[in-house]
Amino acid sequence: MLNKVYMLAIASITALSVPHTPIQHSISTDNDTSETKPEMIVHFENVENQKIKDSFMEVMERYEALHNSEVTLVQGPIKSSTMQAQPVVKLSNLFGETKKYRVKLAILVRDSKDIKVADLPADVLTGWFAHELGHLVDYRPHSNFQMIFYGLKYVFSNKFKTNAEHAADYVAIRHGFRDEIIATKRFILEHDLLDETYKEKIRRYYMPIEEAEVWEHKHVPGAPEPEL
Repeated sequence: MLNKVYMLAIASITALSVPHTPIQHSISTDNDTSETKPEMIVHFENVENQKIKDSFMEVMERYEALHNSEVTLVQGPIKSSTMQAQPVVKLSNLFGETKKYRVKLAILVRDSKDIKVADLPADVLTGWFAHELGHLVDYRPHSNFQMIFYGLKYVFSNKFKTNAEHAADYVAIRHGFRDEIIATKRFILEHDLLDETYKEKIRRYYMPIEEAEVWEHKHVPGAPEPEL
């Protein structure tokens, strides 16, 4: 999910030069020294819960397309969202290839006062990460400059937003996270304490559970062919 304010800020170039330095729990998975597998660089910032880290890393391990990128999971307050996946864009790399991404993670599930993300069932949490990191796979073919227009289309075109959200689910399902994606959708849509406005947004823009249950593998533009 892209944050509207964030993408509009990029479009106006006012936020492009803000640096980002991970401050906690850097993980580089460099056990495999073969030349065919790039080093996977993952940073955790303000993330203390081990279940959150494990779920995030489970998804990252399967998303080989992201293994040559730097991905930071940052936990903290987020307005009107539970997770947001965004490219890290600065003036210095505006016209270069996107190689760094930030995934923002709220402390509480959107519109709830007491449902902690850390307390989510493991399959729901993993499905949520599978969807958000699916966005990053969808971003990969685009340069940082192209991501500006991607973000603007996401904000102003409901059709484009729907396609982007469906694409993230397609990526997740293709990488073996069908059950987790469905578990996440059921959690949101069937939870009595979550706001109906949030549920309506999920129904409007995201892949229906029925489609996720029967969707068969096919090529998603910009996504690599995983070995499932």
